Amino acid sequence: MSETGHREAAVRVSGLTLGTSRDRAPLPLVSNVSFEVRPGEMLGLVGESGSGKTLTGSAVAGLLPRGVRRLSGEIELAGGLAEGEGVPRRSRSDLAMVFQNPMTSLNPSVRIGDQVMEAVRLNRPKIPKREAGKEALAVLERVEIPRAEERMRQYPFEFSGGMRQRVMIAIAIATNPKVLIADEPTTALDVTVQQGVMDLIDRLRAELGLAVLLISHDLAVVSERCDRLLVMYAGEIVESGDARTVLDRPLHPYVDGLMRCIPEVALRLGELRSLPGGVPAPGDMPAGCRFAPRCGLRVDACVSAHPPLEEVRPGRGVRCVRAGDRVVMAGGRDV
Repeated sequence: MSETGHREAAVRVSGLTLGTSRDRAPLPLVSNVSFEVRPGEMLGLVGESGSGKTLTGSAVAGLLPRGVRRLSGEIELAGGLAEGEGVPRRSRSDLAMVFQNPMTSLNPSVRIGDQVMEAVRLNRPKIPKREAGKEALAVLERVEIPRAEERMRQYPFEFSGGMRQRVMIAIAIATNPKVLIADEPTTALDVTVQQGVMDLIDRLRAELGLAVLLISHDLAVVSERCDRLLVMYAGEIVESGDARTVLDRPLHPYVDGLMRCIPEVALRLGELRSLPGGVPAPGDMPAGCRFAPRCGLRVDACVSAHPPLEEVRPGRGVRCVRAGDRVVMAGGRDV
């Protein structure tokens, strides 16, 4: 993990609220999300499907789906504030994104080398084709594509899933970005290939000083790779802090419940539990804590008012009225 505390943030998100419209009234989908990622740091964004993590990453990248807009908040990238729904125009080449399924991101009818060369030309549109080809080859070699010169002439269908994802990473870093958003980059891959792809992202962030926002549902991946962690539930952050600390000593019952769903953790604790119910729909949020209907620790205060995200330690935040009780239950250990 990186020593990044003294560096200026490469991306900063403040009070981000995203929404759509229902009956002509704004319907929030993501509420008041704030975070920053510094050069060389990997920040994990985790939660169940419907938690808002991918929508948050899409907003940072300026790729919000049709019908979704930024209702409030600011996104700052490389010192520039985003206008409307996108990243600052002068900062677009400073950000790259790697998606879950590389086969849907690559053009099946264009050779791999030409697709990487196109990325090279985003930063240097006047570069001669021969030079662009050399740079594309160098980038493919950097992401460890075997026989890169030969494979530049091939098409995406001739690559395995892991190699296609490496090509997507090559396209991402060909623009010399400062920020890389990786949205479930290993979900469609088998375990051994997942390890290789994450090793590659780790190496590149160290070599290039990339600020990485890793969006994932895989708690094992984020615990091993991320410096810090944000856990989202029903469109808002419910816990944040050092990745290992959050997962080893969770303060929010939702995070504790996620951990108990992992077979390895359940084996250690002697009990495998599942979280009852599901994430509420955007238009059906409870008045109090959004997790209260699924929480076995709820009290009257949980359903009477919506709890704020409070800092219980420097750099450690939790949205739970019983967080103080859980700090005491930790027996004085660092939380």
